[in-house]
Amino acid sequence: MKDKKTPLLGAHVSIAGGVSNAPIRANELFTNCFQLFTKNNNRWAGKKITPDESEKFKVVVSDGDFSGVAAHIDYLTNLASPKDTLWEKSKKGLREELQRCVALNIKMLVIHTTSHGGAGIEKGIERYSDGLREVLEGFGSDGKTGEENVMVKVLLETGAGQGNGIGTSFEELAAIIELTSKKTGFRDRFGICFDTCHAFAAGYDITTRKKYEEVMEDFDRVLGLENLKLFHLNDSKKGLGSRVDRHQHIGWGEMGIEPFRFIMNDKRFVEVPKIIETPKEKDYLTYDRINLDALLGLVEN
Repeated sequence: MKDKKTPLLGAHVSIAGGVSNAPIRANELFTNCFQLFTKNNNRWAGKKITPDESEKFKVVVSDGDFSGVAAHIDYLTNLASPKDTLWEKSKKGLREELQRCVALNIKMLVIHTTSHGGAGIEKGIERYSDGLREVLEGFGSDGKTGEENVMVKVLLETGAGQGNGIGTSFEELAAIIELTSKKTGFRDRFGICFDTCHAFAAGYDITTRKKYEEVMEDFDRVLGLENLKLFHLNDSKKGLGSRVDRHQHIGWGEMGIEPFRFIMNDKRFVEVPKIIETPKEKDYLTYDRINLDALLGLVEN
């Protein structure tokens, strides 16, 4: 059994061979939380989760004593797209992803805020919010579907600001939540996934204690720290404000080690799962373990 006093720290793990292999791989890393794609992340179609696969996944998760499990939506879904065909496919894809989360009893789904496709940030936010609202209304006002009693919280991931990306600033994320929740009461269905590499690329400097606290104060003012439900802990290959999303091993990149020390010892985030999405190289066990150990080594007693 994993030590409950250990920080909530894990990795994004592969589902090769079936989704039930994800918690097995997380166990190999001795983590107490993990993240996965529930299907191939570069294809629209995904196999329906069978009752047998669902039960097997739940049993392995339960036996593994995990305190947090998050799914991540595929890389194709773009609810901000001005193209109707892509927008409709994205809504359908999100509905199916939520259904897979329910089948697997996964209560957090991370989604990118994606690209406005040249229509402008304001139009992109409106389009994204309209799509989200339609999906959530169809899925059920309480986040439940069918006979399953599972609330899936949608976590908007902080954006790096690449190209025509939206959700780059805390204010843009707040605008998405506000527009989606207007007249629907969906606000409690949302949370935020704070990706350190993305935030750094977007211009949020957390490399010193003073700057880190200023960013967290800004986050609290705009979004509320109580809504920060997941961290993606990644260093950055590119510099502050580069608006380029390139993950690097912990402490090997432009951010350095200090931002991760701040997060790992911030008592406000003790119960917030922290997931690495660092490069896998050829051997995920070796490199994931190197990064996880680097983070654990920062924890002060």
